[in-house]
Amino acid sequence: MANTLEPGTLEVIASTPAVLRALTAGLPDAIIEARDGDNWSARDIVAHLLDRWPSQRARVRLMLAEVNPIILDEDEVAGLEASGLRQRPLAWLLDEFERARAAEAAAFRALSAADLARTGQHSVAGPITIAELLNHVAYHDLLHVQQIAGTLALVPNAGRGGFGVF
Repeated sequence: MANTLEPGTLEVIASTPAVLRALTAGLPDAIIEARDGDNWSARDIVAHLLDRWPSQRARVRLMLAEVNPIILDEDEVAGLEASGLRQRPLAWLLDEFERARAAEAAAFRALSAADLARTGQHSVAGPITIAELLNHVAYHDLLHVQQIAGTLALVPNAGRGGFGVF
């Protein structure tokens, strides 16, 4: 099990809201609401990231408070649907996501090596450390940044004509 953060983990976690804001700034609804192959729009993906954040934060807190606690897997799609966040405007989602992430940045930077090595037992992934969980959050963020960029590219791609060979 990894008990250290990968380079850039906390920076990715802290900067993801600003990256998403920059990526979507000024774009018309036709692009923001474009759907990828899994029927997710950029707004849906930001809603998903905002919805998941309290759970990830709570997992870290639980692992700090208890010895090797059970971390239950969650149905992310059902959680998102129940949250109502998919109906919120993108600007509101980005504001809330930025606020939520900023609130935890200092606490995560203050984690000691012993804190990062604390363990939990995930119901699907098995034994995990706080470091692994935070590394996963950064990875998850970047996967969704990539997904949003690809989804946003669908609209201009439709008008590329012969350039579609590239």
